[in-house]
Amino acid sequence: MRGKTGMLGALGAVMLLVLGLAACGESGSTDTSSGSSPSPSPAAPSQTITVDSVGVAPKAHMKVGDTLVVTMHSNSSTGYEWKAEGMEEEAVLKQVGEPEIVAPKSNLEGAPGKTKFTFVAEEEGTEELGFWYMPPGEGGDPGAGYALIVKVGKGHIPVEVKAGEEYTAETAGLRTGDTLVVTLKHASDQGRHAWKMVGGSPYLKLGSQKYSSGTQTITFSGASAGTGTLVLVNRPGGDPPLQTFAVPIYVKAPAQPVTHQLNHNDNNESLVVKGGDTIQVSLQDQPSTDFQWKFQKPNAKVLKQVGQPKFFANSDAIGAKGKMVWTFSVVGAGKTPLIADYNSVPADAMPVKTWQVNVAAKPGFTPKTVGVVDTYPADSVHLLPGDEVKVQLNSSAGTWVNQTKSKQVTASKPVKSGGTTTVTYKAKDHGVVTPVLLAETSGNWPAQAYALTINVGKGSLPKTVTAAERHVAKTITVKKGESFDIVLPSNTASTGFAWTTSPLATDGIVEQAGDPTVAASGDMPGAPGTTTMHYKAVGAGSVPLILLLQAPGDSATSAGIYMTMVTVQ
Repeated sequence: MRGKTGMLGALGAVMLLVLGLAACGESGSTDTSSGSSPSPSPAAPSQTITVDSVGVAPKAHMKVGDTLVVTMHSNSSTGYEWKAEGMEEEAVLKQVGEPEIVAPKSNLEGAPGKTKFTFVAEEEGTEELGFWYMPPGEGGDPGAGYALIVKVGKGHIPVEVKAGEEYTAETAGLRTGDTLVVTLKHASDQGRHAWKMVGGSPYLKLGSQKYSSGTQTITFSGASAGTGTLVLVNRPGGDPPLQTFAVPIYVKAPAQPVTHQLNHNDNNESLVVKGGDTIQVSLQDQPSTDFQWKFQKPNAKVLKQVGQPKFFANSDAIGAKGKMVWTFSVVGAGKTPLIADYNSVPADAMPVKTWQVNVAAKPGFTPKTVGVVDTYPADSVHLLPGDEVKVQLNSSAGTWVNQTKSKQVTASKPVKSGGTTTVTYKAKDHGVVTPVLLAETSGNWPAQAYALTINVGKGSLPKTVTAAERHVAKTITVKKGESFDIVLPSNTASTGFAWTTSPLATDGIVEQAGDPTVAASGDMPGAPGTTTMHYKAVGAGSVPLILLLQAPGDSATSAGIYMTMVTVQ
């Protein structure tokens, strides 16, 4: 049965092989309250081993997906090594890799260090872990032991999700007034009218949307000059987005129209203009006389006169001279002469003088349509805290850089391997976030963009539970026929929890001698006290002595555990 906490029946066969029960001789240091013990006699001497509150390993509480770290003091110069064994037939914990040897802080030869074990909780249940400090070679007696009860509750095993690179889009460049058309293939027909622009303003203005046979077409117009990233999400009914798309954009302002001012000094000159420009002609005139300037009609496809000419007198005197100003708009490309005749009114056969400028007009700003190459939106990714999503992108696009910071996810540094760049996002907190990645180049604009939406569900991040190292118990060494006691903290009177001995300790080497002795620390009802466990060494060898603090009744739940190695000489 997975996760049982009974009397550790599965440990017996393992320890018989590991420890070599027939081993005799002194091993490790002895944690005793007296020195050497006399030879066995009818009145066998005894020793008392007192275990204070920090000597009993607490129960470690975890959830599925959490990590357990157990650290022991060790000294590699002695040859001793810590070994870990699960005490259950089917374990709920999985050891991660080999034990890590932590180097000592001192540079002295033979300085002590530490050994670190790492486990991951894979399933719900209870695990009893045992650790033995084993000497070099085969069959030696442990120098110390440690036991720990680990309770694993319901949790979440982190998963890894991969996202492809087929969603990247190249930079789109346009001008204010131009139209940008984004065509998304394989767009979800769920909420097909629910695509929203969440990035790209104020440079773009959303236009129309069309959906047909799995393809979504969305149009935008260039609103103002600047550079950014257009990010679209398909969010039906306000739910978390189903799909996401991003494309780098830059919007330039087209060349502004120019006003060309001409006067009598420009007679017989040539002028180059662009569509949208304005031409103002200023000539000296005196409307009070019988002579006036009159323009011939230019090519209507190139120039168009705007309104009537305006006269600006040189003074307030009646009949004063001044300047007459004509305005023309450049309406198209082409060539045309701009001719004005100065003639009498009514006009004679020939003008008194003529003014002329030859105009050549080039095309001006004409709005155009810029299309984003047909691409595919990225589907949303659903994670729980602790999960990861790996985005794999083509490295030839440039150096990919994460553009998003949020409390929902953390992003790793991009890792380049061959032709692929991988960015890993790890879920931290509940919520929805849309990470954006841009491929930077040596130019002014990003080369490509990628975006996805990550929906992090409610849950707790896997945590690391650390088991303290101070609970290690050294080997008890006694002679055959000697008795010894172990004193443990308890409160049996008020809680009902009682210390019991694993049957393994009665395997012909150590036997329990009578019932435990329970003593209170005071006269107050329910006062905590101690439990003294009595044992007798009956045969030579080594055996792990394991004590469990059991709940009252038939429950197999253990509230505490104590383990030490006993060597009988």
